[in-house]
This record gives sequence, C-alpha cells and structure tokens, in this order.
Amino acid sequence: MPQGPHPSLVATFWRANLAGWGLIACFGIFARLAFFGDWRQAVVMTAILDTSGFLLTCGVHLAARHWLVWPVSAVKVVPLTVVLAFAGGLLQLAVSRTILVHVLIGAEDQPTVYWSLIPLIYYTAIFLGWSLAYLWLTTDYAARAERERGREAQSTAVRAELQQLRTQLDPHFLFNALTAVTADIHDRPDIALEMTHRIAGYLRYLLDRQGPPVSLLAEEIEAVSAYLRIQQLRYDRLIEFTVTMDEQAGRFQVPHLILQGLVENAVKHGLRLSTPSRLRIEVRAMLDRDQLVVTVANQGQMLPGSDRKGLGLANIRRRLQLHFPQRHSLTVGQEGELVVARLTMQEPIHFA
Repeated sequence: MPQGPHPSLVATFWRANLAGWGLIACFGIFARLAFFGDWRQAVVMTAILDTSGFLLTCGVHLAARHWLVWPVSAVKVVPLTVVLAFAGGLLQLAVSRTILVHVLIGAEDQPTVYWSLIPLIYYTAIFLGWSLAYLWLTTDYAARAERERGREAQSTAVRAELQQLRTQLDPHFLFNALTAVTADIHDRPDIALEMTHRIAGYLRYLLDRQGPPVSLLAEEIEAVSAYLRIQQLRYDRLIEFTVTMDEQAGRFQVPHLILQGLVENAVKHGLRLSTPSRLRIEVRAMLDRDQLVVTVANQGQMLPGSDRKGLGLANIRRRLQLHFPQRHSLTVGQEGELVVARLTMQEPIHFA
C-alpha cells in the first residue's frame, strides 16, 4: 500500500501550514487595503480567500499522505503540481469574483478583467511555491528517514555479528578448559578441583557480561589474569606471567573478551615454540596520548605467516573493525626472543 510522509512530519506540517497562511493573511490584508482602499473589503477578502487557501493545502496534504509513495519522482509530480496550482488559482479567482459581485461591490459594478486576474496570478504563485516547497521538504525528510532506517539496520546487523563472534570465542575457551580438567582428574585430582573452581569463576564473569558488548579494560585484564592462572594449573606451573596496567588505562572501554584470543595464542604457540622449560608471558596495558596500547609478549620464535592465520586472530580483527573502524591496529611480530602482539585502539564506539 502506498505510504505518505513519515508520521513525525504530520504535526510539523500542521503547525507550519497554519503559520504560513497566517503570514500570507497578514500580507494579504495590507495588499488588498492598498488595492481597494477599504478595510472592510480587505478583511473580508482575506478571511475568505486565505481560509480557502489554507483548507485547499490541507486537502492536498491529506491526499499526498494517502496516495503518494515517498520519496516521489519529480518528473512525474512537478507537472501535476503546476496543474494543481493553476487549478487552485482558478478556484480562488471564482471565489474572489463571487465575493466582489455578491458581497462587496454589488452585481451592478462588475470587476474589471485586471482586478479579476489578480487572485489567479497571486494564488497560483502561492500554491505553486507551497507545493514545490512541500514536495522538496517532504521528499528530503523521507530520504533522511530512509537513511536512518538503513543505519539502524546496519547497527542491528553489526550487533548480531558481534554477538556471533562472541559466541564463537566463549565455547572455544570452555572446550579447551574442560578438556584440561578431564585430563587431570585421575592424575592430579587436587589440581583438577582447583581448576574447576577457577573455570567456574571465569565463566561467571562471562555470564555476568552477556549484555553489553564492551567492558572496562580493568575487567578484561582481571579476566585475562584468571585465564592465565587456570593455564598455570593446567601445565603444572610451567607458565609464569606478569600483568601490568596503568590506572587510567583501566577505564578505557574495549570489546568484551578482545584480549582472550591474544593470550590464548601466547600460551598455545609459546609452549610449542619456546625453547626454555618455562614459558614467560607478559601482558601490559598503557595509555599513549589518546590511544590505548596493549601488548602480549611470550618467549618463542614466530613461524613465517603465522600472524595471519587462525580463527582467534581473525575473530579479533573483525571485532576491532566493527568497534573501532579505522581507529585500531593489531600486529604480531618477532622482537628479539619474544613474539609480541601489539594492539592499539582509539575512541571506542559503543553499540547498544
């Protein structure tokens, strides 16, 4: 079914139309006073003709709401607008002649052709200007409303994709952690029990933050520390880690679990590639001017091309692109004997 202008435009139209015709009436009184030299004629003509014009434009508005699909095609509507404006001018001419002949000057004094054409020219111009302005403003408003709906649809799609990316990550960690507990139940029951408690605490953190897609960096750092403590138990304390964070950096909002994949990679690849018997992992977070810098470093030698592979890094890069478009960077590279993942973020964008 054809749709008219956006509903929120309706109230604005009625106020604007009433105010516009009020101004036209004020001008019309003085213009007719100059033409006729009589206040009575000026007031009567203005009251009848401008009220008629107001009612006509209201009728056009109601018809447009029900019969036009917005935004409309100018090629089709502008010629129709010109015809309707001229028809409105003819109607006002007929009303004007009726008032002059039967109310003001009498049938014996017929108005001249010149005075008869004034309402036609005057109101045709008013109706034409009103119609073109109405079409332009309403079409522009409809276009902006359509763009707003498009942005809202895009935002909804982004939120859905973010949620999907988060659900990809959470089961991944849970599977790895439960596999580790299962392996330790018979050989190290005490360690398995402690790991179970720590995993339960970590999962409680995940469940408590299922709503908003962003968290304070301080909360994410706490979660990363809990994850590393779980891995310490899993690998019989072969992992040593340090976590440092500037106090101001802790208030920076970041995507939920954005550091999880970086730390998982540090543990997984560090244990596989590092030559020392113990793996050292260092997590640092600091503010550098207006950007947050987080580094996750581990011992080992990075394999060529390994910085571009894996679901974890692909997940992180996609989430960063959604939250911080053009305002982030993620690099993974060899720095001496360390593999360093460096993440920078600026001006976070939040999704409701």
